[in-house]
Amino acid sequence: MRSTRALLDALMGGVDLPSAGAVLADELDSDGVVVLVATPDERELVAAAVHPPAPGPARDLRVPFGSGVTGTVATNGLAITLDDDSPRTPALREILGIGAGGSVSRMCVPCHGLDGAVVGVVSWHRAVGRPYGEDELARGRVVGDLVGLRLLADRLSSDVRAHRSERDTLIAHAISAQESERRRIAGDLHDGVSQALVSLGYHLEAAGDSLVEAPGTETARRRIASALELSRLAYDETRAAISGLHSLVLEDLGLVAALESLARSVPQLSVDFRHPVHDDLSVVPDHVAAALYRIAQESLQNAVKHSEATEVVLSLRRAGDRVVLGVSDNGVGFDVRALPTPAGEGFGLASVAERCALIGAELRIESLSGRGTAVIVDCPL
Repeated sequence: MRSTRALLDALMGGVDLPSAGAVLADELDSDGVVVLVATPDERELVAAAVHPPAPGPARDLRVPFGSGVTGTVATNGLAITLDDDSPRTPALREILGIGAGGSVSRMCVPCHGLDGAVVGVVSWHRAVGRPYGEDELARGRVVGDLVGLRLLADRLSSDVRAHRSERDTLIAHAISAQESERRRIAGDLHDGVSQALVSLGYHLEAAGDSLVEAPGTETARRRIASALELSRLAYDETRAAISGLHSLVLEDLGLVAALESLARSVPQLSVDFRHPVHDDLSVVPDHVAAALYRIAQESLQNAVKHSEATEVVLSLRRAGDRVVLGVSDNGVGFDVRALPTPAGEGFGLASVAERCALIGAELRIESLSGRGTAVIVDCPL
C-alpha cells in the first residue's frame, strides 16, 4: 500500500488518469484495477483507466447503468466485494484476465461527485482466495471518492475547454464578420465615392480649361480651382479611409507583410518595424492576425494624435506559444496612473483594450511624462 500523499499526487497532481492506474492497483494490493466513468447522459459506464493496460478491450467496454455488478454499483451507489466473480461481458473478462471457467475476487466502489451523484466506479481485482476485507472496503470507499473528485475535475476541465473552443469560434466569426464588413465598405467607397470624385475632378478641370480664354472669368476660374483642390483632397482622404478599412496585404500576404506595409503608410512618423526572421507566425489564426493588425494601426494613430511622437518602433515576435506586439514611441508620454479608466479612453486606447479583451490578450501600457509610451500586447496562440 502506498502513502496517502503518493495517491493524492497520482490523482490530483496533473498525471493523466490511465497513468494513475498502477498507483490505484497498489493502493489495495491488487492485481489490477478498472476505472469506469459515467457518460454525460448517465446511462453507461466506459473505461477511463485500465491497469494492466488493455487498450483494445478497454475501447469495447461499455456497461449500462443497472447491468451486472459494476452497473448496479453505479445505480445504487453502494460498494460491494465479491470473493468469487465471473463476469459475462467479454471485454471485461479479457481486461480481468479471466479464461474459460475462470473467476476473480473483486471490489467495486462508487465514485461520488460534489453533489453526491455517482460519476464513476472503481473496480479492483485479484486472484481467487484473496478476498477483500472490511478494512480494504473502507479504504476503497475513500479512494473511490478521491477518484470521483478527479473525474469531476476532468469533466469540468473538458467543459471549460469546450466552452473556450466555442467562445474562440464565436470570436473568430465576429472578427471575420467585422473584417468582411470593412471590406464591403471599402469596396463601396472605391467603386462609388472615389470614382465619383475622380469624375468630378475631370469635369472641373475641363470646366476650368474652357474658361481660360474667356474674358471676365477670373472669379469663376478661382472657384473652379478651389473646388478642384477640394475634390482632390476628398479623393486622397477617401483613399486613406479605404486603406484604413481594409488591408489587401494582410489578406493576401499575412500579418508580417501587412505590418511592414503599415509602417510605411504613416507619413507623420518614422516607423521602424522589427521582426525576427526566424519566428514562425504562420500559426497565428486569421482572426487574431486581423485583431493585432488593427491594434497596431490604432496605436500608430494614437502616436500621431496624442503623443506628438516623431519616431516609433513597431515590433512583432513569437514567444513560445504566444505572440507579442509592441508599439513604442518617443513622444511626450503620460502618467499611466492618471488614466481615467483602465482602457484609457481619453488617450485613444479604448479600442485597443477592447480588441485585446476580445482575443484574450494581455495589454500593458508603459509610459512616463517626457519619456514616450510603449504599448505591449501579449496574445496566446
